[in-house]
Amino acid sequence: NIWKAEIHNSQYRPYLTVRSVNKIGRRHWMYCSKQKRQVHLLSDGERRAYTILLSMPETKAVMEQYALDINETLDIADRRGVIHPRNYKTGEAHLMTTDFVVTQTISNQYGVQATAYTFKYFDQIYTMEGGNRQPKSHRTWEKFDIEREYWNLRGLDYRIITERDATKEYAWNIQFCASAVNAVFTDNSIHSFLLLFKANWLRKSTLTLQEHMELVSKGLLISQEQSLELFKFCVLRRLLSVEHDFCIRMFRPINLKIVNRGS
Repeated sequence: NIWKAEIHNSQYRPYLTVRSVNKIGRRHWMYCSKQKRQVHLLSDGERRAYTILLSMPETKAVMEQYALDINETLDIADRRGVIHPRNYKTGEAHLMTTDFVVTQTISNQYGVQATAYTFKYFDQIYTMEGGNRQPKSHRTWEKFDIEREYWNLRGLDYRIITERDATKEYAWNIQFCASAVNAVFTDNSIHSFLLLFKANWLRKSTLTLQEHMELVSKGLLISQEQSLELFKFCVLRRLLSVEHDFCIRMFRPINLKIVNRGS
């Protein structure tokens, strides 16, 4: 179709935009400096998911509001014996979209792979029964199944994520570290920082981030500003595995995912 032809011949643009969607709630139309284009996100949760997916070191691109070929989704719905999304007044089929299609480099290999993601708020699609989550709204899950088969036929994984995956704390921490996204450090500087920071943290994990930066700057003979940028760089590159249960603040301790603290 025209939309697919345009995005193959120029920069990606979402099929759905903030202006084109009649939806109650917060929406975000913003410029993404990493992808160098306008991005349209239809909820706060989508914005947090976009921020987190884009921040992954292996991510090459995040395409939001991605249109699916309506002829194929109609065929899938027919095979599955379910009703395709449609206008119930006119019976006209709606074109389906997937919230995110993410392309990433493959670890230790050449080339890229793509994964499709649907974002929904947890209580829209699950109900809790006896401490276990159960699917909610059979009709919603029928639509998910159409999307899943569409992407599986293309050899792509399809994943459903919620605000429990894209938490406010996680997104905050990515934004906290954003100033180091284009930073450049030598391998030796990174190695030295990681060794000293982890050693200090293992000795006294209750120190605040500010106190850790003071120790690192004295130990490496660099400024506290440089030590903080190294910290941010290592978090973004996942060289430091930070727990994202809390927002990173200079006056708070940092919780690292380090196994065998005594080793």
